[in-house]
Amino acid sequence: MSEYKTSCQLSIQDGNSHTWCTEASAGVKSGLCGSSAEAKIGSSVYRYNDGVGDLKIMSGGFGAKARSYIDGIGAKFEAGLNLVEIETGGFKSKIGVSADTGASFRSNGVEAKVAGFGVKVGKEMGFSTPIGEVSFDLEKVFSSWF
Repeated sequence: MSEYKTSCQLSIQDGNSHTWCTEASAGVKSGLCGSSAEAKIGSSVYRYNDGVGDLKIMSGGFGAKARSYIDGIGAKFEAGLNLVEIETGGFKSKIGVSADTGASFRSNGVEAKVAGFGVKVGKEMGFSTPIGEVSFDLEKVFSSWF
């Protein structure tokens, strides 16, 4: 398998707190089981990430991803501005404006979104609207309980 990835993060940091945080990444993977490519950039006015949870205030970004592997295929375009974005223990939630569009079909689930409206079914369960999103990664939720 060949994998090439580059990323960059700029912020004013004090411990786990980041102010004016900007992150960008791009990468490609290729192997016997398939290939993928992705690129994304995002910024937030404030971010707190302690390895257990990730909180972003006033964030935005856009990105694109395409993949074709033996366990499924998918393509996605993401663009959004969020007032609050949180991820912890398998729970993810966003409140803001989103135009995410795409679909993926994999052995562990199915996801489809059009202009921010969407649903995820499988290992990760959730729904999204153009003004918010909620999802749960069942594997992470249940592993944190036991």
